[in-house]
Amino acid sequence: MVQKVKLVQPKDATGEAAKIFADIRKTKGANFLTPTWGFFALDIDLLRHWWGLTKRLQFTEGAVSKRLLNSISLVCAAEVNCPRCINNHQTHLIEHFDMSEDDVMEILDFENSTKVDEKTKAVLRFARKTAFNQPLGEADFDALRKHGITDVGVAEIVSMAMLESGMARHAVGVAQFENGSEWPRDNLPSKTYAENVNA
Repeated sequence: MVQKVKLVQPKDATGEAAKIFADIRKTKGANFLTPTWGFFALDIDLLRHWWGLTKRLQFTEGAVSKRLLNSISLVCAAEVNCPRCINNHQTHLIEHFDMSEDDVMEILDFENSTKVDEKTKAVLRFARKTAFNQPLGEADFDALRKHGITDVGVAEIVSMAMLESGMARHAVGVAQFENGSEWPRDNLPSKTYAENVNA
């Protein structure tokens, strides 16, 4: 039998880890203190930096709107086909960015959507190509520039694409070897997420 990675459970977190867990609850809501954070908490430096980057990209105002940056997360999760990640980001967009379930479905099928605007499509297309090693050309950059995306904006888009595609790969690759099934259910976004913790 495979020895699963033992996550740092919320009840066992102490010191800085406990403070970061509290900040995650305060910033995202208690139902987003997911097992991923228990994995990074195995090393306080990793937890500090992963949360710092996530908080910067998901919640701190920058060159690209938070709603648009967080939509990148959903597209990356869908590309990896990680059910728990998809549910996490769907729930996050609905709870934090005033999106409806229909809005979220439009983002998932943005290439064919008649409701998603061209700026959003250009950003999501660029992010997906970046995250999954698809060729980027001058037309991709021109599409961003056409909609006023600055160099800082490009850096944010690339950072979010790299962060979330990596998180999703972790969930489908490594998470099945963690004891995430023991994670408190009140720290999970939904029943659907809970059903896919170790999937």
